[in-house]
Amino acid sequence: MKIKHIAALVLFMITCDVLKAQTGTNSISSTGIMSGTGMAYNLVNNEGTKGSRYLFDTWVKGYVTDNKGNTVNSENYTFNYDKIEGALLLSQDKQTAIAVDKEHVKNFVVYNKADKAMAFEYVPAIDATHYCEVLATGSKYKIYKFTKTRFIKADYKNDGISSSGNKYDEYVDEPAYYVVDAKTPAPQKISLKNKAIKQVFAADADKVKAFFTDHKDDDIDEAFLAALGNYLNQ
Repeated sequence: MKIKHIAALVLFMITCDVLKAQTGTNSISSTGIMSGTGMAYNLVNNEGTKGSRYLFDTWVKGYVTDNKGNTVNSENYTFNYDKIEGALLLSQDKQTAIAVDKEHVKNFVVYNKADKAMAFEYVPAIDATHYCEVLATGSKYKIYKFTKTRFIKADYKNDGISSSGNKYDEYVDEPAYYVVDAKTPAPQKISLKNKAIKQVFAADADKVKAFFTDHKDDDIDEAFLAALGNYLNQ
């Protein structure tokens, strides 16, 4: 059975290497990791639009791990993430792409412009339609960032006396943070506040206190939370 699965994965890699993702062309992986119709994607916003529906403004390198633990990786593939639809996009020509079937994805990694790895997992207990970024992971805790992105159309009004709204369309990111304790795997939502953080990590109160003391001049932000998670996992 294992040999058959490996053979199927090899066939998938060969198939993807020769297949060009073109509009109207179906690409189905032997492993089930890809499905759907190739579509053209324009990563550049209309002039004046703020923010973006995509994680990056260009296609980036990365790799995918399927739900059987197999890594799908090739120099021919580039990726992006649609924050509105929650879709991991895979492209071979940096113009058209296919949305990866998230039911078959365990996790994926993409590399930003600074060549820093950004890891994402599909965590239905947090959101069934989007991926979550992994900020920290270890034997005790996992910390996730879930970003909901909304599109807000220009709503500027001027009645001659007063004005309101914005003259531009905008994509607004609304991040939320979750902690998963290995002992109680249900995700707990956490805010970036001193009291909330200490409450969620109450089982490691002494280590949390020491971390806060060592970082007393630091802002309690996303980087602080990630560093705390990595410290507690040591």
